Amino acid sequence: MERVGSILEREGDALEHLLFKLIETKLLLTADEARFLPRATREVERARARARELDLLRAATVAQLVAGATLRDLATVATGPWPAILRDHHDVLTRLVDEIDVVAHQNACSARVGLEALACEPVGVGVGAPAEPGGRGTGRPVRNAELDRLARGAALESVLGTAARLRMPDLVDFLR
Repeated sequence: MERVGSILEREGDALEHLLFKLIETKLLLTADEARFLPRATREVERARARARELDLLRAATVAQLVAGATLRDLATVATGPWPAILRDHHDVLTRLVDEIDVVAHQNACSARVGLEALACEPVGVGVGAPAEPGGRGTGRPVRNAELDRLARGAALESVLGTAARLRMPDLVDFLR
């Protein structure tokens, strides 16, 4: 059980890091900082890949003990302090998976709203460009409004794609 407990702790850390990266992305979306979204989504993808590696390691380790066992099953058959430790891991992992789902959904919704706004934006008006003659922009230089518009759209699409890949069905099954 000690090996399983160690892997569960590492998996929890990886999920917390993934949640942190998703919250960073959410803050960038809220601040309308599309220029940093590609970097943020790459970091989310790296955090997701690390969590997936640990998910596979945990699944292989648990399968050696009891094939098809859930975390609750392990807690039921464990002895000594392990039932309580495994229940604690269950609570932490379940909370993290739920938070990741919520923040990923919020990010996807924000990205969709941004894409809809971008579709309604008149051609030639980009981020930082004045909305009307003599109007105030964001202060960011706009070299080519159409290129900025395309880059913003690609950044928002990357947020949507990342959010769609965050499903963790094996972990969810393990936590049932």
